[in-house]
Amino acid sequence: MPRPDRSRAALIDKAATLFRRQGYAATGLNQILEEAGVKPGSLYHHFPQGKQQLAAAVVESEGAGIEQLLRRFLATGRPAADIVERWIDLLAAGLAGDHRDGCPIEPIATESVNASPLVREASARAFGAWCAAVEERLRSDGWVAAEAKQVALAVIALIEGALILSRISGDAGALDAAKPAARTLLRG
Repeated sequence: MPRPDRSRAALIDKAATLFRRQGYAATGLNQILEEAGVKPGSLYHHFPQGKQQLAAAVVESEGAGIEQLLRRFLATGRPAADIVERWIDLLAAGLAGDHRDGCPIEPIATESVNASPLVREASARAFGAWCAAVEERLRSDGWVAAEAKQVALAVIALIEGALILSRISGDAGALDAAKPAARTLLRG
């Protein structure tokens, strides 16, 4: 059985934290290498296209983790509005620990949208998967497909916008305001 590659995992893990807290542009490869305890050769072995490819891998990894968690929450028998409210509470708790901790994808996506098609495409897939998870739950609750798709997109957009505003202000006020708005959207 092949041994898991700890260098690749360490690079993705450290880059995810640094990109989320400092932003894509403010995070240099040397800092990522130092924090990960990895040599440059390992970085270019796993990510021959450099920072853009590493950022895309971070987006894919973080996006998939959030999608799995979101799907697990949505698979419970609780009403979708309660689940989304709980999700928002968890995000607010994360920001309370460190206001730099918001969406792990947004800082990378917004800073590199014009500079890197690779990162933009990975970001679009991640956000699309989150929307699909909410949409599937709404459809299973009996929503019409087109309305479920539109409301799912609105809910994710509402949460992401609230995360950005809460991160900027350093408090969870926007996330708190998003809860009743999300509940209204999910009433159908």
